[in-house]
Amino acid sequence: MTDVKIIRCTEPTELHRHYDGQNEAQDAYIELDLRQGSLLADYDSEVGSAVPFSVHHGFERRYPIPVLTGDAASRVMEEIAPMAARVLADWEEIWDGNNMVARLGEAARAAEAEIEKHLGLDHGGHGFERHFGDSDVVAEWDIDGATNGYEAEEHGITAETSDERLEEIAAKITRDLAECGESTVAVVHGLDEYLRGLRADLAELSA
Repeated sequence: MTDVKIIRCTEPTELHRHYDGQNEAQDAYIELDLRQGSLLADYDSEVGSAVPFSVHHGFERRYPIPVLTGDAASRVMEEIAPMAARVLADWEEIWDGNNMVARLGEAARAAEAEIEKHLGLDHGGHGFERHFGDSDVVAEWDIDGATNGYEAEEHGITAETSDERLEEIAAKITRDLAECGESTVAVVHGLDEYLRGLRADLAELSA
């Protein structure tokens, strides 16, 4: 059986990316690269429905997942690796009249269907939430729910507080939030900007 190289996640929030101006975080996926023989997990860097040609032509197979923690994503890749190996063992590159594309054999298609079933994907590519526990998913808090307006007093923020200290405060706030729920990892979209804004307000008052 063809070996699969798993590229493990190295950061708890590696799959989380929330672009400014967007209502939600970017979708996440596990990708099987037929040419490289590798599995990786990532977030969709494109806003909208655009995909690279390598995905459109089938060489990189993407399977939607929730925004999992790094540990959960690595665990899931280990779980589907035997199925991914069967996909790698049964595909070919062909000319479709316009482009070189990947064509899966019957065994590969069956293995890919097993991957999708394991991830809880229905025909529309949704429904996987019921296959993952809250502890597997990165919990995103909005700024109003994560802050109380007294952070400057609670954490000793002043006009001279360094960027490094603000980063430490942000990390503590997110750790505390993670302890409030089922997820082991939390993020707060806009928290860094919020804390810098408090510092800037204090600087104006002292000017």
